[in-house]
Amino acid sequence: MKSRNSRTPTQIEVARQVALGALSFLAGDPERIGPFLAESGLSPADLRGVAGSTAFHVALLDYMINRQELLIAYAGEAEIDPGHVVAAREILFHADMGED
Repeated sequence: MKSRNSRTPTQIEVARQVALGALSFLAGDPERIGPFLAESGLSPADLRGVAGSTAFHVALLDYMINRQELLIAYAGEAEIDPGHVVAAREILFHADMGED
């Protein structure tokens, strides 16, 4: 029997890691995070409260996907295929639809 610590991450967990990586990527540069905050209406202080929200993760990944230059830059820095960002968004969107 596998211990809880050695289990394979679920698709949702991996998708959340992609979203949190994207948030870290944006937050690492004021020129990247500023437009996101302006468009979302969030303040830097608001990020702590929403960073764990699946709906926020979906919105964040939507923002990245709709800005190809950011998507490519993030994927390159994270060493993942840009398609993984799109897949993460879909996984989280459907997970959020199932939450009450």
